[in-house]
Amino acid sequence: MIAFVAFDLGKVLASPPDLFSAPAEFLGVLTYQYEELYWTGRSAYDGGGSRVEYWGPLLSSLGLEPTAARITHLASLDAELWIQLRPSAEAMLTTVYSWGLRTALVSNGPLALGRAVRLADWSALIDRVFISSELRLSKPDPAVFPAVTAQLEVNPDQVAFIDDRIECVDAAGAYGWLSHLWVDDADSMTWLAEVCNQELPTH
Repeated sequence: MIAFVAFDLGKVLASPPDLFSAPAEFLGVLTYQYEELYWTGRSAYDGGGSRVEYWGPLLSSLGLEPTAARITHLASLDAELWIQLRPSAEAMLTTVYSWGLRTALVSNGPLALGRAVRLADWSALIDRVFISSELRLSKPDPAVFPAVTAQLEVNPDQVAFIDDRIECVDAAGAYGWLSHLWVDDADSMTWLAEVCNQELPTH
């Protein structure tokens, strides 16, 4: 029997349309220039690295001075953008919560994201939050899943998990989680109803 439903954040729950355009506008650069640099060094940042070590080189590469004010603003803005849930994803989360099941967020992200998630309007729908920078482990590292399971205090086969990256789905499945590759919200909702032995919501 499923005890926890665990969700990834990026794509699975949030697809911020202005992830690159909003920071680019703040910096006064073109969106593609910012986007080209965004993922450089991101794994270290998501793993718990400092915001200065991530945002500083990005700003320098754009020809901008990496001031404390810019770095602080970018770290906060980036986290705020990532917690904008799609309405259909929030509805999915609400439905799962209404089933009486416990919920968890298992996402790669910097420390700023963990803070933002816990302050988000929808945080009441999440019982446990696991962010890679806090765990010091990033998906798809196989060590993530036993570490999270131990804190949830359930058996691996009591966790249903949705992620948009096949390598994360495979790693979770190999440990024993019931894992599903995110395609869209309707597909995820159908899968969750099946594995959780619940009824799909009627509209």
